[in-house]
Amino acid sequence: MTLLADAEKEYLECEKKWVFAMLMMVGGYLGAFTYMLRGKVFCNAQTGNILLLSMALGQGEWLHAAYYLIPMAAYLGGSMLSEFLPKSVRRYRVRWDTMLVGFELVVVLILGFIPESAPYQISQVLVNFICSMQYNTFRQAQRIPMATTFCTNHVRQTGIF
Repeated sequence: MTLLADAEKEYLECEKKWVFAMLMMVGGYLGAFTYMLRGKVFCNAQTGNILLLSMALGQGEWLHAAYYLIPMAAYLGGSMLSEFLPKSVRRYRVRWDTMLVGFELVVVLILGFIPESAPYQISQVLVNFICSMQYNTFRQAQRIPMATTFCTNHVRQTGIF
């Protein structure tokens, strides 16, 4: 039996590497989207925001530094909610990871209809929130720890078989 056939039998669909590859692409797109088109803030992960916050603080730009607390707070909120919700939906016999992908799809569709003239924070908060939930929910593919919203870890982990 081949490794591929073993993976087909052993893992749930949401745990397979192809799902993680797709989620990685979504995470990368959302990071580029918010940085390039919605206020130069990285919303798919927080390392860049911590760096930008630190730079603003170092330059004495207090108000600019405070701006980076918005995406960080949204990310924290998404992380906390993604710990609480799976336990709540379990009683309805619904898989949390499946629900989250559906929720993400709805949010991305909403993002597509938000005009460029709208305050950037609307898009940023939405993206931070869903990226945090995605990162916290999808933690491993086929028993390999992976991140789906930032590249440093997933590029390294993709090579592990």
